[in-house]
Parts: sequence; structure tokens; C-alpha cells
Amino acid sequence: MVENKKGRKYDRKKWGWKDESEIPENVKDYCHYSDLPSPSAYEDKHPYYDSDKKIRDDIFASKVVLVCVVGVIILTLVNLFMVMCRLNG
Repeated sequence: MVENKKGRKYDRKKWGWKDESEIPENVKDYCHYSDLPSPSAYEDKHPYYDSDKKIRDDIFASKVVLVCVVGVIILTLVNLFMVMCRLNG
């Protein structure tokens, strides 16, 4: 069960927490500070955010961003090399 903790941080009345006697036996299904279901109750797959198409699109977008960053770094190095050649030559 829930540990009985002391101190202002755990003041049940101040924070609107339930009394320990009101906490259900199956604590996993409930949030510790209200009657709301815990976040694990919402773990069903969302039709859009967890779809295979969305995941593929996110992976593709990440790869495109990575390629762009590498391209910028390469172009910057080439530009610096060209400037150094002009200064020395």
C-alpha cells in the first residue's frame, strides 16, 4: 500500500489528496491524487498518432533533417576551405 509520509510536502488536505483509507486496493488504475484514471489507462493505440503511416512519415522527416544538417556542415567546411585557399594564394 501507500507509504505514510510526513511533512508539508505530503499534506493531504493542503493538496486535495484522498485520505489513505479512500485509496482503492488496485492503485495502478487510479491517479494518486484524484479520481482520474492513471496515464496507463490511456495507453490504447491512437488511430493517427500511433499509426504505421505516421511513424514512417516521422522517420522519413527525421532522416531528411539529418541529411540537411550534414549538408550544411559539409558546405560550411567547403566554404572555409575555399576562403583559406584565396587568402593563401
